Amino acid sequence: MTTHYDEQLSSLLAGELSGDETREVVAHLRECGECTSALISVALAHGALRAARRSMAADSATLGVPTLPTSLPVPTSVSLPPLVVPRRHVGRLVGVAAAALVVIAASIGIISSASRPPAANVAVASLHHLDAPASVVGEVSVHATAVELEMLVSTQGLPAAPADHFYEVWLLAPQTNKMLPLGVLSVTGTSTFHISRPLMNQFSAVDISLQDNNGSPQHSTISVLRGTVTAV
Repeated sequence: MTTHYDEQLSSLLAGELSGDETREVVAHLRECGECTSALISVALAHGALRAARRSMAADSATLGVPTLPTSLPVPTSVSLPPLVVPRRHVGRLVGVAAAALVVIAASIGIISSASRPPAANVAVASLHHLDAPASVVGEVSVHATAVELEMLVSTQGLPAAPADHFYEVWLLAPQTNKMLPLGVLSVTGTSTFHISRPLMNQFSAVDISLQDNNGSPQHSTISVLRGTVTAV
């Protein structure tokens, strides 16, 4: 009857064997496929769990919440498999480890969403018609994110651009007439743009122009909507 090394495998992984014991177990592993498979399965399962814990700690640190300890317990609905597991339970161990990873991933999502503050509305603007029908209106809302500003431009009643034309959104400094193109306004009349804070501080208005699709990067001088940005 072949003698297997269930308990010694766990000690080998934990680095608790003496030199002679380590050599004995290694010699056995060279001859015993069952013990080798058991060792690989247990090592992979625990390695995956430790990696998930490290990922959770890294995500928490990025979000600015206290770093989670490496001994963070898994929710009670899933128990960590013990390091000492008979070979007949190795297959089940891998399944439990996979389930634990799912729960940990879900926990990371919960921590991320709960810890992330809602976007703060820092500025707004009402867009008024210029070279557009009087019924056309629009609005701008600027939200602060962790690294930049997010500007939502929304219009109502803006006619579809003529053939070979498009609407473009600009930042404007009325005092100097300095302008910066943000991008093309979607055909839905609503678009989102991302801007750095220092750049946004150089402008105080938003302009929407009707552009000829001729490749020119310059403002067409046809402004259909414009509004002053006001801090909230």
